[in-house]
Amino acid sequence: METSNPIDELSPEEIHIEAIEGFHLGGTRYSASFELSDHDEEYFRSYLLEIDFGKTLTFTIRKQIEKTFMSHASLAVDRHLALQIGGKMHDLTPDGDSITNLPEGVLRRIYHIDGGPQYVVGDEGVCYLRDGGAWELVPPLNDLALSDIHGPSPDLIHACGDEGTVLRLRGRAWEQIELPDQRSFTTLEVTNEGLVHLGGTDGLALALRDGELIELAAPERDFFCIRSFKGRRYWSDANWGLNIQDGDNVVPFRELRHAFAMHTSPEKLVVAGWKEIFVFDGTEWSGFQFGYDGNIFLSRLDMTRYGG
Repeated sequence: METSNPIDELSPEEIHIEAIEGFHLGGTRYSASFELSDHDEEYFRSYLLEIDFGKTLTFTIRKQIEKTFMSHASLAVDRHLALQIGGKMHDLTPDGDSITNLPEGVLRRIYHIDGGPQYVVGDEGVCYLRDGGAWELVPPLNDLALSDIHGPSPDLIHACGDEGTVLRLRGRAWEQIELPDQRSFTTLEVTNEGLVHLGGTDGLALALRDGELIELAAPERDFFCIRSFKGRRYWSDANWGLNIQDGDNVVPFRELRHAFAMHTSPEKLVVAGWKEIFVFDGTEWSGFQFGYDGNIFLSRLDMTRYGG
């Protein structure tokens, strides 16, 4: 474990905390990643934690690096992927940890299908996939950045990005989906039926149904992630919190202040906030936040402070 870092010389008041991603792993078990930095963002330290969020709140540090984690994914209770800035993919397994260098582009976001392939996308149209073997580069169609990738099965994997980019993965090659809208997309969700929803900045919210692009009525917020949970579709945004889709409208749902990456299990929707991980079971809210007082710690959230 790396230990030499100017962050160790800073007071807690000089440390900035930022959540990255959180996953529900069944029962009271979760994983979560977050980053410490100085306020000038010159120095960084990132953590991936395995957490028991039961009657007591406990955690173990699964991985610590003196760099930035861009994204992480939990493939199982005891297996995780963590993407370090610079294209280093950490594979954390019970049999030992390894690092794979993925040299093309600036990679930003991991996605995986439960029990299936893993994907990572980034700038310059770059995407890597791994399906039981080594990571493979999917040949880019162009140099436009890819911001998100999603799909319920390998034959429904789509990616979105700059200048109206929406792609569908056919085997190991991209197929362009031509759209009349050339605005840039930050997030998408694909259903089992092939319905695609797309989100972006300034309230950009679209549905692609049977080849027809439909604009949804939405507040002027910067949408970061779209996920369906227990029959409802949720849209996170960096400006206010969590929104919910009602027909062709995206409407405010819970004022979490900031809401970024979202992941679902059959029982929980997990939302990464600024330094919080919010947990929703469809009825009740809970969560925890990251803290630093010279050492890292977790504390339970008082949800009445977050739109309750």
